[in-house]
Amino acid sequence: MSLTVNEKTLRSIIREEVRKAVLEALLEMVPVVDDVEQAEIDGEAGSPEEYEEEDFVEWSGS
Repeated sequence: MSLTVNEKTLRSIIREEVRKAVLEALLEMVPVVDDVEQAEIDGEAGSPEEYEEEDFVEWSGS
């Protein structure tokens, strides 16, 4: 059996598969945090609602 795919479709398929692979790899790097650890993190860092606007720095992404 022979299958023919145009270049645009092939690029789209490859792009989607690479996205999936990168996302999967990134998710594997995120550490698992149990409830006790999360409570400790929340206690130290607080919640976003508690942060003051002036504590943030403008960042352009570079």
